Parts: sequence; structure tokens; C-alpha cells
Amino acid sequence: MALTATEGGVKLALARGVFYNTHMELCRDLSSLCVGALPGRLTAVDAMCASGVRGIRYKKENKNVASVALVDVDGKAVSCARKNATLNKLGGSFRCVKSDANKFLPANRFDIVELDPFGSPAPFLHDAARCLSANRGGYLSLTATDVAVLCGAHHAACLKNYGAAPLNNEFCHENAARILAAKTILTLAPFNLAALPIFTFSHRHYVKMIFSVETGADAAVAAVKQLGFVSYCPSCTWREAARMPRHLSCPHCSHQIENGGPLFIGKLWDEKVLGKMLALNVKRKYAKKKEIEKILSTMIAESAIPSYGYYDLHTLAKKMGGAILGMDDAVEKLQKTGAAVSRTHFCPTAVRTDASHETVLKVLSK
Repeated sequence: MALTATEGGVKLALARGVFYNTHMELCRDLSSLCVGALPGRLTAVDAMCASGVRGIRYKKENKNVASVALVDVDGKAVSCARKNATLNKLGGSFRCVKSDANKFLPANRFDIVELDPFGSPAPFLHDAARCLSANRGGYLSLTATDVAVLCGAHHAACLKNYGAAPLNNEFCHENAARILAAKTILTLAPFNLAALPIFTFSHRHYVKMIFSVETGADAAVAAVKQLGFVSYCPSCTWREAARMPRHLSCPHCSHQIENGGPLFIGKLWDEKVLGKMLALNVKRKYAKKKEIEKILSTMIAESAIPSYGYYDLHTLAKKMGGAILGMDDAVEKLQKTGAAVSRTHFCPTAVRTDASHETVLKVLSK
């Protein structure tokens, strides 16, 4: 008996042996909203399409997507994707290709390149860059499921795959996104391509990032200049992001600090894109519509705060050896100091603020 599923605006006929992860529906919802928020009439490629669900959703749910190519190295997956594209009446606006992504991408050009591999997207960035270079820019959408590596649980693997030293601390998921961004920026820059994040989402075992990619040597250099390092004190949680590390010891408690990077220290979201996504979500019939609204609203709030990292209240309680204010009280008291403060989608027990480290410790301790 055939396996079937319904997700977003599409129906799927699933084949045994062809990968389909129900837990990634939220990621695909948000990704499709982001694609729908982009300007112009766009061509897209889902370079590791499996069942085809992501690419098909991009085309069917968004009027600005003119066509989609569904590519996979596995013939069974290509057959499944073709069946699903036909089932969802994509007509002549799709093509299915059996090919390795790193062979297909440099021989073609698209406005949106989607990379959703098992593990790290790093091995595919070079050929994605060649595709986008031929297209004179566009958008690059990446999913990294090797979060344990990016968060510092496997230090050597992060050095090998991303050329960066990770930090396994309370804001490691933000570090993970910023390391992925740095790798992307550095890989695309030699092609005179400037990649900058317009959407960042961390959830469960993955990080999802979508980049705007522009052409030009000056723009590429400007993107690289937004890379730097994060310094962190494991004793008092002091942190600082800068182009180069400036301290050997913590300026707050004198403990030896740890450094991570290189990583991206610029903005992780484009607020205009987030606003358009929020408006589009109202019109969509997604199963997780309310959750998406909450996530996007939180992102809009935190994207307005120029800070690196966030303060996890549980971590502060352990480090300070005493009681810490609850979330609502923490937000209220920090706001009374005149600081900008919000929750963060990266961690449900954390706040993002531009208050000084000293102010945070003073205000949040009971």
C-alpha cells in the first residue's frame, strides 16, 4: 500500500527507501514563506530533492517561483519527485534530473539554490557558488543538520568542515549559525559573490539559513569584513564579538577567556523579509501557523537588538550560585534600565539585550 502525506499546500505519494522527514515540516514552512517574500520572478533548484517536497512546495505555494528543478543522485528519489510534481499539477514548470549536485549545479544557473543534505552543506558550497556566479547572483538556502559539530561537541570536525573553532556554551546555537554563515561568505567571496543572511532559524538538530547573494568584488570584500571572533568567559559568561580578539583574560572577572571563530558578526535577519513572511503566514493554511507567527514575531524583536549572543537564565543561575529572576521579570527589569531586550528563538529560557554585562548580572540576580 502506498504511503501518502499532506504538507503545506501539497499532497505527497511517498516511496519506501526515499527520505522524507516529517519533523522538518516547520523548517519547510518557514523556508517557503521566505521564498515567497523575495522579489522578482524566480527559478529554483532543489539539489537534493528526495521526495521533492521542498521544491514542490516552493513552486506551488509561491507565485513568484516560475519553475523548479528537482535533482537527486538516487534514481528512486527522482521517480518519486516526478510523481509528486505531477500529482500536484506543476505542469511544465518543473523538471526532474538524476545527477550529483556537485555536477549539476556548475553546469546550470538558478535564482534560488536549495541545499538540504545529510549533515553539512559545506562540501556543496563551491559548486553552488559556480551556479550563482553564472546567474549573476540570487539566493542560497542552506540546511545544516550537523549541529553537534557546529556547537562544539566535535571540535576537530568543526575545524575540518568549517575552518572555525566552535564554542560549546549557552549560546552555541547562535555560534553555529554564525560559523555556517562565515563558511558560506568565505566560499563565495573568491567568485566575487557577496552572501549575507536574510533568514536564520535554529531548531532541534538543524540550522536553516537563507542568504541573499550579490555580485561584485567590493560587495564580496564588505561581506568578508563582517567576519570576526567571539570571546567568552566560562566563569561569568562575559562575551564580546569583534573583528579580532582583544583580551586574554576576562575584563569583568579576570578569568581566562575562550575564543571562537572566525564567524559572522553581522545581522542574521532582514527585518523587511521577516515582516513579509509574517504577512504571508496569515494567508497560509499551515498546521503550525500559530507557532510560526510566534517564531517570526520573536525574530523581528531580536533582530532589532545589536548584540551578539543571549543570556540564558538557567546558566546564569548556575554561574552565580543563586536565584535568578524569571523570564517576564527579567525582561521588565532590563527594559527599565533603558536597554533593548527581547526573547530569542534560539533558546526559550534566554533574553537578548544590548545592556552591558555588568548591568545584566546586577539586574537579573534576585
